[in-house]
Amino acid sequence: MTWALRDLKANRGIWAGVFIVLAVTQTLLCAMSVSMGVNSYYQGLSVKTRDPAKSLASALSLVFLTVIVLGCLVIKQTLQASIRQRRQGLALLSLLGATPKQILLLTLLQVIILVLPASLVAVALSPALAGRILDWYSAGMGMPVRFAFTWRGFPRSASTGLAVGLATAVLATIRTLRDLGKMTPVRVVRRAEESESIDRPRHGRGLVSLFLGLALLLLPLPVFAYLSHSGSGPLDPKQVQAVISAVGSGPLFAILLLLIALARAGGPVIGRATQLWTALVPSSSAVWRIARSQAVVRSRDTTFGSTVIALTACMFLVGGLLAAGGTSTVAMNKVPGIANATSGGTLELLYGFWAALLVALVGVIAGFAIAARDRDLDLALLSIAGAKPQQLTAISTLDGTIVMTTGIIIAAGGTGLIGLSTAMVYWPLIHSLSVVFPWQFFLICGLPIIVVGSLATMLTARPALRRSPIAILQGAIGE
Repeated sequence: MTWALRDLKANRGIWAGVFIVLAVTQTLLCAMSVSMGVNSYYQGLSVKTRDPAKSLASALSLVFLTVIVLGCLVIKQTLQASIRQRRQGLALLSLLGATPKQILLLTLLQVIILVLPASLVAVALSPALAGRILDWYSAGMGMPVRFAFTWRGFPRSASTGLAVGLATAVLATIRTLRDLGKMTPVRVVRRAEESESIDRPRHGRGLVSLFLGLALLLLPLPVFAYLSHSGSGPLDPKQVQAVISAVGSGPLFAILLLLIALARAGGPVIGRATQLWTALVPSSSAVWRIARSQAVVRSRDTTFGSTVIALTACMFLVGGLLAAGGTSTVAMNKVPGIANATSGGTLELLYGFWAALLVALVGVIAGFAIAARDRDLDLALLSIAGAKPQQLTAISTLDGTIVMTTGIIIAAGGTGLIGLSTAMVYWPLIHSLSVVFPWQFFLICGLPIIVVGSLATMLTARPALRRSPIAILQGAIGE
């Protein structure tokens, strides 16, 4: 207990990032649980509110589930980033005789200590947030009645949300330290060997998920090709609809498999994409060249790249669903005998995934805060080399801009692949490729995300700019 509290105090900057993720996840889970509790109350209140409440329940349940999944992923990746920053201390504990189980219990204790104030924040904010969430969904879904917040069942609903949040944090912590427990103290200290030993077997499983996702996405293609060439007369629209119904949620599962492939690839994907697109920017500015080189090197690190992967995966999930739905709708309307096919738009999908996007974005900001120590050292070296404060501020801002832009580019590229694959499925039927790309979604969400990332890296670097570069170097070497 004493060591856990001392480590929280000594590394308060690192643990602050973990606390931010825990607080946001706990608050959203508690607020959504309270919203579902209020909705359940109205569902049994009267006949007038029963049917609208049932429709609202499915939307609230989807948001609750996505927060659990993304919360677990983001907490895990944030803890990985914090462990990377504290790996020397953990290695020292191992050398002093601490077993992997003891290190796991200490880290679990630290997470639980942080969950307690995060739960207080969640309980304080959930009544106001639950009312706003119910109003937003009621207005957006065109409900004939509005569901006002009520305190009925609040303790039970809030306790359920907090319990789920605690279980999510504990599960993420256990999964984070599972690989660490298999490593020797020397390998914990050595960053390169650490990354290689953990991630090499994961790339193979990522490729399997990639090929399975593409195969599932193109599954209707041979069926449509057979139907278009087997009959002499016009194609029966009922056969086309039967194939689409049989496939069902195939595109969704295909996108999820591609997300697994992306998550397993981690930092190397971010690093390679950063290197490729930044090389195409025709700028001779010294500030840009330094920011680019730092972003490329930093994004190759598995832990840092993984903090951006969660946001990239969430953007790809929504964009892929929009591309698959829009492309299928356009193609289906071109099939003779089928008309008025529709799909959900950007706002409809954002109703289901806004909380997941928020958790992922907060995870990236927390990752920037945790990695601030490494950036502080880089800025100190640049300051000693003669860089001016304005140049250092610009480099810090570009750091977030480059990494966030890389995530958006990867998500957009994956979305385009989904749209193209969906269009290829309908090629035997309509003999044309009509790809629908959700530009509106990437403009609505992509640009604000880039701005937030740029501000995050700039603000986390400001304390270092006020300090002496020599003091930062002395702190880095332990003096």
